[in-house]
Amino acid sequence: MEAAGPTPAVPTKPTEASPRPPRMPGEDRRKQLLRVAVESFARNGFSGTKTKDIAAAAGVSEAILFRHFASKEDLYHAILDEKEATLGGERWFVEMNELAERRDDRGLFQHVARQLIRSFREDAAFHRLLLYASLEGHLLADLFHERFGLPMGDFLSRYVALRQKEGAFRECDPGVAVMFAIGSMVHYAMARHVLGAKNFPPAEELIVDQFVDLILGGLEQRPAAGRMTKGKQK
Repeated sequence: MEAAGPTPAVPTKPTEASPRPPRMPGEDRRKQLLRVAVESFARNGFSGTKTKDIAAAAGVSEAILFRHFASKEDLYHAILDEKEATLGGERWFVEMNELAERRDDRGLFQHVARQLIRSFREDAAFHRLLLYASLEGHLLADLFHERFGLPMGDFLSRYVALRQKEGAFRECDPGVAVMFAIGSMVHYAMARHVLGAKNFPPAEELIVDQFVDLILGGLEQRPAAGRMTKGKQK
């Protein structure tokens, strides 16, 4: 009886390699990485987020991340660049200048309030990120203050001082007046859109108008006759 020979191998169909997902265009990849970075920092803080975490969340290698952002500081600047582009920061200041030149006190403060509140409403994750940065004493908070906070505060302080000189606003420290105005708006926007507080009227335009009423009520000069009449009524 002859020994059985080796069983011939059954030919199999070559396995087709899984198609790779299409490569994302460079600008789209950059925007994705920025979005993921903001979300990661906002969720875990700066000390709790490593570059490898951001890359993993975006589905890429750290090498890809560093190809777009050479360092973490470059990433922070890019986050602020993206925020400025989204807000239309340059146009924002152009409109502030136009309102200031017309001495439209109400229009100027309404414009600032609307833009600040819109920023919080449309990008709560970014402002949560800034809150983390401030609490941790992080570089991003300083960069944001230099690029956005200081220019706006300086602009409004100079405007208040000018209107005081023209006799429209009463004497007070312009910096304190601006701190009150901006601080009130930011506190409201932070509470509502970042911390999720619910005890506010639903119409934000009404809130803007009330903020401006309170701000101008504290800044504007009252006619002497009006002050005398009020005094007699006491």
